[in-house]
Amino acid sequence: MAISPGSDAAFSGQKPTRSESPRSKKFLLTEEEIFYMNCRAAYLTVFKSSLDNIISKDQLYLALQHAGRNPSQKTINKYWTPQTAKLNFDDFCIILRKEKPTSKAELLKSFKQLDVNDNGSILHTDLYKLLTKKGEKMTREEVNAIINLADVNADGKFDYIKFCKLYMATNEQCLKTALEKLEVDSKLRRQQFGSHMEGSPERDPSPVPKASPRIIRKTDQESFSNKGDTSNSSLATARQFKTSVSLTVTMGVDSNQNSKLIEPHSIKTFGWTGELGPGIYWLVPSTTGCRLRKEIKPLTEEAQLVYRDETGELFLTQEFRSTLSDIFEVIDLDGNGLLSLEEYNFFELRTSGEKCDEDAWAVCRENFDTKKNELTRQGFMDLNLMEANDREGDPRDLWVTLHSMGYNKALELTEACPFVIDIYADKCKPRIKAVHMEACSGQLEKAICKSVLNKGNAKVMDGYENIIIYTYKRDTWITSVIENKSDNKVIIHINNELSRNCVNNRGLDIFAVEVAPKSTMVCQHVMPLNERQEWIYYCVYSLIS
Repeated sequence: MAISPGSDAAFSGQKPTRSESPRSKKFLLTEEEIFYMNCRAAYLTVFKSSLDNIISKDQLYLALQHAGRNPSQKTINKYWTPQTAKLNFDDFCIILRKEKPTSKAELLKSFKQLDVNDNGSILHTDLYKLLTKKGEKMTREEVNAIINLADVNADGKFDYIKFCKLYMATNEQCLKTALEKLEVDSKLRRQQFGSHMEGSPERDPSPVPKASPRIIRKTDQESFSNKGDTSNSSLATARQFKTSVSLTVTMGVDSNQNSKLIEPHSIKTFGWTGELGPGIYWLVPSTTGCRLRKEIKPLTEEAQLVYRDETGELFLTQEFRSTLSDIFEVIDLDGNGLLSLEEYNFFELRTSGEKCDEDAWAVCRENFDTKKNELTRQGFMDLNLMEANDREGDPRDLWVTLHSMGYNKALELTEACPFVIDIYADKCKPRIKAVHMEACSGQLEKAICKSVLNKGNAKVMDGYENIIIYTYKRDTWITSVIENKSDNKVIIHINNELSRNCVNNRGLDIFAVEVAPKSTMVCQHVMPLNERQEWIYYCVYSLIS
């Protein structure tokens, strides 16, 4: 737990809110829209534009503080590794989804464990033990920053009740300030990202006009030039579209698909049969994520993870062992019933952000059940039991692991979508090796770009032959990729407002992307909102000067 109330910590992101704009008085924002609005509010408090990249640990730390996350150094290191050069706004949103804000109830519960006299205060010596030895450990410098707060410390004691009030009040005030700034800069945000809130929910549902790219380009320029303060130099720059390309794809109705959101347990099985020549092949399963939604269920009580018998010995509950067995199946990437170091590190990176080195793995093999130098299922169980014993039965670290793997307090898998890949071959015995692709490593992006460039339809920007838009269409989704062959970075403005019955993975109708020199990037994935109805993908890509 990392806490820094004296900083410019912004929103807590816990309570749905209405925007104060005139439009919001008529339309209640969805949870997703609120999330992205708060993300932008925090980001634009640190950076001039949502197109700016995070280029240092300090910037990441500051942006997360403005988002009310107040991360420890361990959390920062989890997302900013030695291989990280920069993070963009999309990466920032992904991090905020994973790092949930601390609530007042959680803070009070943590502090009350050390309040032996139940009087609302903790000795500074005990506070050091709590914050530097347990959970997500803080440094002594971070703890000193809390103890030096005059309003909540006196006579060697820390008044945690006052602290929690100060912490939450600071968050709420910073959220209000950030959102007010976001409202003032709304025109700039629309040019750079846009949102469903700023779009037109009452727009005419008539068919997409069959206008030429030139007519669309002129219309776009006029519509933007009539909005906002033209004296703002950055806005004036953003409005200057050098050229545009428009794409229209009309998709039919898929009568075999259910119009409701697909739940993880009911995802269909897909297969491919064909002949492959000798060589190495990468099988990359993916989902656009457009229609995956967190399953929200009311929880009656928290599941028990550990218990003690009459002798005081600690054991894992049967329910927790069953969940660990399911997790074992997920991280056993090659399906051989054992965990290699690579597979175990897949688990470690997801749950703690740190890898297990060779020396630590050797110690693990000496102390827990292994076979062929790999960890067995029982060894994995014993490893988690050891962690519980190290914490004297305190299950908080175990819950960190479970939440990281997508489980809620009732041990239900609500934030993950596991799947199984089976491969069958005739007349040969292929060697199969499973690997994982980290979210920010770029490997998955490269694979998707390569596929779309090979199979998609290409359109060149008028007058800019080095900028190419690739569109790959399947029955149930469309993916677009932008290739920049030039020696300079470019900023492309994307407008999806005229699409019908569509949803994209960015959750935005209007946004902009920055494409580095000599590179390709996935622009967006698009799917139908309702697969039982016709859907029309109509997108205008404009080069911003």
